[in-house]
Amino acid sequence: MRSSFVGEAPIDYVARWRQLVAARVAQGKRLDRLHDRTDHWAGERAARFRRMTSHPGATDPLFEFLRPWITPATTVLDVGAGTGRHVLRFAHQVSKVTAVEPSAAMRAELEAGIQEAGVTNVDVVAAAWPNADVEPADIVICSHVAYFVSDIESFLRRLDEVNRGRCAVVLRHVQREVAILDLFEQIWKEPRCPEPTFADLFGAACQIGIWANVMNLPFTTVGGFEGFDEAVSMVKGDLLNPEGAEAEKEIRDYLAERLVQRNGKWLFNTPPTCVGVLWWEARV
Repeated sequence: MRSSFVGEAPIDYVARWRQLVAARVAQGKRLDRLHDRTDHWAGERAARFRRMTSHPGATDPLFEFLRPWITPATTVLDVGAGTGRHVLRFAHQVSKVTAVEPSAAMRAELEAGIQEAGVTNVDVVAAAWPNADVEPADIVICSHVAYFVSDIESFLRRLDEVNRGRCAVVLRHVQREVAILDLFEQIWKEPRCPEPTFADLFGAACQIGIWANVMNLPFTTVGGFEGFDEAVSMVKGDLLNPEGAEAEKEIRDYLAERLVQRNGKWLFNTPPTCVGVLWWEARV
């Protein structure tokens, strides 16, 4: 989509996306002492993420949206499956799920969840998109993954290639760190470079000729922190791992004012929000 007013240059959404990702990566390399670690989810982070996104019996809005097109013969491809928050919900209802996940730490949690659930129709592929070697699927999902992708054009085109039914890409409308952006600037004396959002995704998709549908879903993936110390640890990672007693105190003071306890969990006291879903049918 390259429209413009008279006298204004058209917006290159693909280039804008690449610039956003590059600036965010550069800031991470400059500030985060752990930036160059092999797997950003290693250690306790993947296990914590699984605990925070696993809610037995809870509704999965993405699954519910796609339910009308699901049959026992359906095949599903989950690109960036993480610890399996969508995989297991689909696995009980479809013929096969292929879960693509490049992080070894995330795959370990995913495979543990598969074993615990006793499902046998999930294939885990240890690869990054768009280079993963997979078969086309009836339903292709990609939830909260594209923020880190520099080449969004190749990423989306490959999703389109393997889609033989419906493809759904989920992204936030706001920044992931929206609750701690003030704290980031307080600690580092500079604003956090923004990641791409759903609006950027829509523009990039239109620019490359993927004319998709748009809808919103409730954002219900994060269930809260198990304790205050876990909140401090997770937030510290989101703040690019600042060091020192002063930074530690700033984080603890900030969270003490903004976290609330609800149903045994520690949560940011923020209003409910939603995510955008870009979805389209296979082109013939």
